[in-house]
Amino acid sequence: MVGSSSQNSGRRRGPKVATRTLISYLTLFVLLLLSFVPIFMMISMSFRDSLSIYGDFWGMPWPPKWGNYTFALTDLFVPILRTMYLCIISIAGIILFATLSGYAFARLAFLGRRLLFFLVITMMTIPGMMLLTPNFILADFLHMKNSLEGLAFFYIGSGQLFAIFLLSAFFQSQPEEMFEAARIEGASEFRCVRSIAIPLAVPILITIGIMNFLSIYNDLVWPTLIISSPGLQTISMALANYAPSAGNAIGQMSRPDLGIITSGYAVASIPLLLLYTFGMKYFIEGLTSGAVKS
Repeated sequence: MVGSSSQNSGRRRGPKVATRTLISYLTLFVLLLLSFVPIFMMISMSFRDSLSIYGDFWGMPWPPKWGNYTFALTDLFVPILRTMYLCIISIAGIILFATLSGYAFARLAFLGRRLLFFLVITMMTIPGMMLLTPNFILADFLHMKNSLEGLAFFYIGSGQLFAIFLLSAFFQSQPEEMFEAARIEGASEFRCVRSIAIPLAVPILITIGIMNFLSIYNDLVWPTLIISSPGLQTISMALANYAPSAGNAIGQMSRPDLGIITSGYAVASIPLLLLYTFGMKYFIEGLTSGAVKS
């Protein structure tokens, strides 16, 4: 009797669970489609000219205007390279200093270690917008305004907190025996970092690099405050000011060319798409690498 009653209750719950699962998948599918609408519209508009967009906003891009991408790539190629340079030097500095700091917090015993790590955690709770004014005053005092290296200096500083937190947690999850064996063989702490800690932390270092790349590449507020020269604009600044005039055989239009502008957005998204395509595997691996203590 007990077995039959449990089977009957299981049959009653079965259709309900299946219905809930179906509703969940349908909801997720609808949300996925809605999230692709802006991307589809951007790609569609990037192959059209302003006249066709203003005349029929929802029209299809036929015939496609491939010249829009030529104009956009010509105008935005240098800002993209400039931003890539800024991202590379910033991420290199973040990884270098955060690796040493995270290892020190995780593996070295020194006076005030717990207090300093508590301060790191505490500073992570401060909103970044509250630091704009003091950082701007500091940049002016250090004569780092209107400089890509000055931008990188503050990106390196702001990226330290979360990177130190992740790396410290990762290094603490690794077995102490490996480091003790290396010390017994005569390895210094720097050798332990270079030969043991860094090779083990490659996935999480890639994760830190990807997260900071997205943040730096898309940042508009801080570069706008620091950079005043048009020749030093990052890609976000260039896109914010990108408004080529629409023209035809008769003359120029008073409105900006939406086709070239949206093609500029598409061109600027290429580095991010490549980063997601080739780095997502390592990004997920880095996020889960310290989840289970060895």
